[in-house]
Amino acid sequence: MKNINAFLIALLLSTLFFSSNTQAQQINTAKLDSFFNVLVNNNRVMGSFVIAKDGKIIYHKTTGYSQVEEDKKIPATAETQYRIGSITKTFTATMIFQLIDEKKLSLDIKLSKFFPEMPNADRITIANLLNHSSGLADHVNENGEWITNPHTKAELLDKIAKVKPHFEPGAKIRYSNGGYLLLGYIIEKVTGKTYAAALKQRITNKIGTKSIIAGTINNSQKLEARPYKFTGQWTAVKDIYFPNVVAVGDILSTPQDLIVFINALTSGKLVSAESFKKMKSFEGSEKDFNPTGMGLFRIPFYEKTFIGHNGGTYGSISNMYANTDDGMSLAFTTNGMTNFSMNDITLAMLNAYYDKPYKIPVFKTVDLKTEDLNALLGNYTSKDLPLKISITKSGSTLMAQATGQTPFPLDAVSKDEFKQEQYDVLLKFDREKHEMTLIQGGKNFHYVIEK
Repeated sequence: MKNINAFLIALLLSTLFFSSNTQAQQINTAKLDSFFNVLVNNNRVMGSFVIAKDGKIIYHKTTGYSQVEEDKKIPATAETQYRIGSITKTFTATMIFQLIDEKKLSLDIKLSKFFPEMPNADRITIANLLNHSSGLADHVNENGEWITNPHTKAELLDKIAKVKPHFEPGAKIRYSNGGYLLLGYIIEKVTGKTYAAALKQRITNKIGTKSIIAGTINNSQKLEARPYKFTGQWTAVKDIYFPNVVAVGDILSTPQDLIVFINALTSGKLVSAESFKKMKSFEGSEKDFNPTGMGLFRIPFYEKTFIGHNGGTYGSISNMYANTDDGMSLAFTTNGMTNFSMNDITLAMLNAYYDKPYKIPVFKTVDLKTEDLNALLGNYTSKDLPLKISITKSGSTLMAQATGQTPFPLDAVSKDEFKQEQYDVLLKFDREKHEMTLIQGGKNFHYVIEK
């Protein structure tokens, strides 16, 4: 649900022009195991990682724990289920196109038929909702911790309806979780079933998966991985309250079953050829490389193009992509990732499959004294950004929390510099002036501590 696709695309684009020879080789499993082992040994990730060829799994690595409760730790297994975040949207889009194939919906039907109270409802189409061009509000990313608490369906709809649209329908593309929440409710209205029941009937029963389920409350399933972050130890995260994001980001799955799903979708087992063509209709020129289709995204890797989706909640990161030309697919699901990038994991898996070079990460730690950290603590404000940042500590780990967001740990690069690799954040402190510089996306933002 967190909009992390742009980071993935940007990094993979950087590999696009280096070579045209990306024939699959036998995977060097020892090196890829070493890659993941280094991440595990440095408390960077817990999760499950799969590579497949023509739907057949040829590499699978599961790391970390599904549950951590004080001294009790339950190791994750191949059966552990993870929240897949926005990959859920591909399932939602698939069911919408099934209803289109059955002549029960069409891409040009207006939102006003189902939710006339929404702004611009008489001009927003099903197509606009699918490709994020509706202009409607995002009830997840625009509302911070509000989404972590239970809300009724009426409250969720009201949250979307009362926000002025960002633009006219079809004018731009802006990621909208709210649009997919409406698509999920439309599925329920048209089928007369709950989203979870429709998912089971229309997808999971057809492809024979057992782990893919929707409509469950947080941490209610026996095999469900709980969400964590590492702050000197793996600590629990208060995640999005998943009934708030049915059809948007609530599905549980293993990566193995995501492989089954993406291969069923790309091979024509779930929607018609015409509908699948529309799902991967990426408008715009190749130069612009618009990544957004209707329920699918695309990413480049050398001369190849992969289609699929990724997902992020407050406690999970997931990825699911396939190359329809050569049959390669990958999926991974996590319940803990700290100071490491989803992009680097994706690239390592792709490079391993296509026998391209990649490095085993090296993590350098800087040991700081308690007084070194204490001098940096406080609330920082900026004239450059309307975003306050609170600097705290958890044990010997410095923590940062922006307004309306969850706190995240920082790695010490030096006594005065701290980074968060996952979010491309670097914080530089001036101890004497009690100031801080936030560096992100190549831009600098000046902060001063509140007195």
